[in-house]
Amino acid sequence: MTLAPFDRTPPTVARAMLKLAGLRQGERLLDVGCGDGVIIAEAAKLGAIAVGVDIEARLVRQAWERCAKLGLLSRVHLVVGDYKAVKSWEFNVIALYLTTRGNIAVLEDLLSQPSPTSQIRIVTHDFKLPMLEPVRVREFRVQEV
Repeated sequence: MTLAPFDRTPPTVARAMLKLAGLRQGERLLDVGCGDGVIIAEAAKLGAIAVGVDIEARLVRQAWERCAKLGLLSRVHLVVGDYKAVKSWEFNVIALYLTTRGNIAVLEDLLSQPSPTSQIRIVTHDFKLPMLEPVRVREFRVQEV
């Protein structure tokens, strides 16, 4: 199932998402549908361990190249394939830039698993998470970030 078409996340939006999620140094972030790696690169810059998963090998290659160029590979794990390959891993933050349908499919599956992390923070861009009540919502234009 395709969860979303590729649409690059602007770095300013990625930084705003991670700030909203309260991502801290040493925490683990999962970016489902990581695309060209903008969100995972920004997370790694903050000192987090960033795991990016995408079904398109060419996009994962671009993410790897982005993180290599920035010297972030020691803080990044990239997986070509379905998010289910890493769903048993422990994460503090899950970042999603999927369609609403994609968000529902991924979260129903991920949240059905018991988590050793006491709290998972989920942040999304553009599309809703209808099964969850938001704690915070921020709407902005890219120029405002």
